[in-house]
Amino acid sequence: MAQIPDFLAKEDELGINLPLLFESRGYKKYRMSKFEEYSFYSDNRKFLTDDGVIAFNNADGRLMALKPDITLSIVKNAKLSEKLTRLYYNESVFRISHAAKDFREIKQCGIEVLGDIDSYITSEVILLAAKSLEMIDKNYSISVSHNDIVLSLIDDCDISLADRKKLAGCIGGKNTHDFRRICDECGIGDETAEKITSLFTIDMPINDAISKIETLVDTEKTINALNELKTLCKTLTACSIADKINIDLSVTQHIDYYNGIVFRGYVEKAPAAVLSGGRYDLLARKIRDNIGAIGFAVYLDNLNLYYRKQRDYDTDILIINKDSGNADKLIACVNGFCDIGKSVCVEREITESHRCHERYVFENGELTEEK
Repeated sequence: MAQIPDFLAKEDELGINLPLLFESRGYKKYRMSKFEEYSFYSDNRKFLTDDGVIAFNNADGRLMALKPDITLSIVKNAKLSEKLTRLYYNESVFRISHAAKDFREIKQCGIEVLGDIDSYITSEVILLAAKSLEMIDKNYSISVSHNDIVLSLIDDCDISLADRKKLAGCIGGKNTHDFRRICDECGIGDETAEKITSLFTIDMPINDAISKIETLVDTEKTINALNELKTLCKTLTACSIADKINIDLSVTQHIDYYNGIVFRGYVEKAPAAVLSGGRYDLLARKIRDNIGAIGFAVYLDNLNLYYRKQRDYDTDILIINKDSGNADKLIACVNGFCDIGKSVCVEREITESHRCHERYVFENGELTEEK
């Protein structure tokens, strides 16, 4: 990995290091326009996290929108290879801030893989997610789940889509009280409700979680999902990151967007997930014919708040320039310091707020260090 200057903010540092990580695994950068036709997002509104989209009229009269979602744009516009298409991005999306009731820019860096997704690709993506989190903080964790283990049991119940989404919301919040209440209102039996509750409250290390899930699943779909989860966990254990992984079946992600393996990443100092991803075949196959898809995004926009870099100095060297006639000599002095890796600031007078390791005075064509 490249040597990154220690004065860069965490967000800027990751903006350099994450692409280098992704490039090292054969991912190619995807560059996209900030704008997309509004009708595209309108047609795929159910896949969006928020309802709000910033729209405007283009010079040719078309109604355009600032990107509220990167994955939608990639799935629509990416040129697919015959086998797998591995892409990464470092972009911004524009969404509503529910706290401020205003639009905000959210910086994201992540990967997308389109094509025939197998167990290796799934493992590779989660391993890259782990390495991405490690760049933020050595103290990180990933919560992994499989949408079909819990949600397929809800699908088997004869309830409306609206009630299904309510139950999914309760699962995501581990809200057992409202989950049981809605089950009663929908006519879901106590035995089924108890089984689903027992599943979505599982949040524990890999081996313990797998053992418990095995006692609770008995349908073809849930057993297949568990086997897929087992295969993934075996690979992650071989990669020596099993101690960073929890199986948390409340992680269901967007039910209209994701299917299969889903996951979220956390770091010690941030109060919420800073990484989110999983399989999203449901979205991909609505836009492109018969393809699988998996990926994740790292949310960069708030990391500087939680990982502030405290510097003891502003530059290595401060030069007080008291000579107005020998700029060529002063420039040569500055370049000499920079060539050996020093940071330099030149001022006309002493600035008490400027912190430095060494201070010099340039006068009469000569540079003198102040003791």
